[in-house]
Amino acid sequence: MQAMQHENEHEDQGPKPRGIFNKMSPEDDRFEMWAKIAIALAVLMLVAYSVALLKLGKPSVIAHATIIPMLGMLTLPMAFWGLLRTLFQPPVIRRTRTIGFGALLVVGMLGNRPVMSAPVSTVDYATEVRFELPFNGRWVTLAGGQERETNYHATTAMMRWGYDFAPLVDGNRFEGDGSKLEQHHCFGAPVYAPAAGEVVRAVGSEIDQVPGEFDPVSVLGNHLVLRVADGEYLFMAHLKRGSLKVSGGDRVEAGQPVAECGNSGRTYTPHLHVHLQNSPEVPIAESLPLYFENYLADGEPVTRGMPVGSPDVETQVGELVERREPWPVADVSEAADASDSNESVDESAASAQDAPGQDAPAQAAAGSDGEAAE
Repeated sequence: MQAMQHENEHEDQGPKPRGIFNKMSPEDDRFEMWAKIAIALAVLMLVAYSVALLKLGKPSVIAHATIIPMLGMLTLPMAFWGLLRTLFQPPVIRRTRTIGFGALLVVGMLGNRPVMSAPVSTVDYATEVRFELPFNGRWVTLAGGQERETNYHATTAMMRWGYDFAPLVDGNRFEGDGSKLEQHHCFGAPVYAPAAGEVVRAVGSEIDQVPGEFDPVSVLGNHLVLRVADGEYLFMAHLKRGSLKVSGGDRVEAGQPVAECGNSGRTYTPHLHVHLQNSPEVPIAESLPLYFENYLADGEPVTRGMPVGSPDVETQVGELVERREPWPVADVSEAADASDSNESVDESAASAQDAPGQDAPAQAAAGSDGEAAE
């Protein structure tokens, strides 16, 4: 009897079968490879966010524009790996796995860059250049201003203070159903230089997209880059194919006709994109605050200000702005003699089309530039 009792006690002390919800003992609960990588990603994400928030210039731009979203993209495959291990390697409940999934949650949440405006170091930058609106007539501000709520460019470093404009006629941006480019009042409208400067890039050979579609590769489409001062470069994008009236190296004056509004690049409908940045290159650059002078906003005179976009992504009807005194009317029936140079895009200009994106995918709900800018 004693021998049988001793044998039963020995069996009770042996290993017990593990159920899928049994907790694992701390000494046996070792970190699996996926959990180790998840923790490493969380640490890298925190470091990248710290660099971005320190506003160190180019390092912060790189961290914000590339490293943070790349780490965020790894969340799903890592979570899938962890889920497979959890389902097929019981027990499910493990402290190490809880830590691993918690780390992935941190990476996924912080990897969503649009939750914050781009942390650029140029917030207090003040240009001495005077800029005026680059168009005649009353145009609606689709995106613009300091806040993300009225300016979807705010989450992109090089376009932090970018604008999207389109003309309104009788309260509408287009005639009919807007399915054709020619129905849009913006398409073919003259674009003027908002300030004097030197043309450092002129791209004019990109096709104009059918309304409702966008180019997934070319962000800016046809565009001009003017050096208006040392370290200050003005971008005007989504221009009409073959409409550029200037070429690289030309000197332009404020109010000079330079192109026509189009629908090229990453954009859903014709509009004009404008922004100022500290480098001619994209996407690793920082936007500079861009203020316009001597204009009307919703009928009220503004000496110097930032036109404000709409917080409603459906209507996109922000401030209605127009110049107090129109620019001299341009002859929009003729393209520039520089059209040949517009057709030949050098390697640097071509690479400039590959900025991340922010335009259309990021702004699909907004329906304009991202309809990510560019």
